[in-house]
Amino acid sequence: MRLLVLGAGYIGAKLGELALGQGHEVVLADNWFATERSQLDGLAAAGARVETADIREDLGGLLTGRPDVVYLLAAQASRPLSERDPDYTEQTNVTGTRRVGSAVGQAGVPLLVFGSSLHVYGGGLTGDVGPETPYGPQSDLAHLSKIYGEQALAIEAARHGFGLAVMRLGIVYGPSPVEHDAAESQTVVDKFRRRAAVGDELPLDDGGRATIGVVHIEDAARILLEAKPGTENVAAETMTVAEVAAFARREKVCEPAAFTFASPFSYRHRVADYLGG
Repeated sequence: MRLLVLGAGYIGAKLGELALGQGHEVVLADNWFATERSQLDGLAAAGARVETADIREDLGGLLTGRPDVVYLLAAQASRPLSERDPDYTEQTNVTGTRRVGSAVGQAGVPLLVFGSSLHVYGGGLTGDVGPETPYGPQSDLAHLSKIYGEQALAIEAARHGFGLAVMRLGIVYGPSPVEHDAAESQTVVDKFRRRAAVGDELPLDDGGRATIGVVHIEDAARILLEAKPGTENVAAETMTVAEVAAFARREKVCEPAAFTFASPFSYRHRVADYLGG
């Protein structure tokens, strides 16, 4: 199959690596805002076509020849950066997402896979949290924009008749061909793993009571590659930040999460194994 990955960063690069290993034709496109093009040299050598594109603008000839699947992973995902640069966040995550949906529809692409977030559910959750759970209140533009993105793409999918897979990703961890050094771009699992390895303090805001869904990058990439139309959670485990810290410190886990992100997929990786617990 011909796959176009918009957003060749941490998740997109791993998806591209897996797709190449399965014999797919892969195009990786990015505007190089957070990723350096040279980080894709290994994937280019393995057969990927690497292009420069910005979803805020015209996608050029990337949709010529109609890829079988377009993966929309290009986004400004950092909460701190959304506060420092709200205009870039909105232009990319709101206008850019809508523009991609329209372009995909006009090109006749059969399937668009959108990398959304578990944050769309907001806080104060209980029980099993699945796709039928309503959207919740948001506290930053990066995550608020995911709600808009889901709805705008649903409008375009209905208008043009393409399949839309909305994959609500948990916090992703593990090694990828593209990784970022900036603290704001590192998720809590990998951040705690690195800090614990050198004996640094693990910061627990609000006592670590925040509950998160987590998924290893290999599981996330595999599930994205196999995505079908519909909306699903991509989270192997639901845990508190304090639990992540306990695994990183190799301590006993005391209090489990108060709710669970329901997910239909099978997962091969667990945080405890990754952190050496």
